Amino acid sequence: MPRLSVDAQLARIQKQKAALEKKEQLLKSKAENKDLVKIIALIKKAGLSASEITKAMKGGRGRRKGSTSKLAGKKIPPKYRNPSDKSLTWTGRGKMPLWAAELSELGKLEKALIKG
Repeated sequence: MPRLSVDAQLARIQKQKAALEKKEQLLKSKAENKDLVKIIALIKKAGLSASEITKAMKGGRGRRKGSTSKLAGKKIPPKYRNPSDKSLTWTGRGKMPLWAAELSELGKLEKALIKG
């Protein structure tokens, strides 16, 4: 039997790979369908409707109404002032500005505190 060229061998392997990937997808879809059938059976057994399931899924996520912080949206005075540029301030909330981060690394953030 004559030897196949490298290109011919690669083409043959790629065909085999494509066939195997197709089989893999088919097996996965069959397994997913079985799981879906089980889930639907459990839902019917529990007597749940689609709207009840949707409501239950939404209820467990995110914040609830009225659970915002007491300070949310309120302006507070700045706590720190940049010693080299007095127009730059920071309240001490949220992401630390670069100038404050640099002072913090040097251990000099205390000097930027606004007194009074």
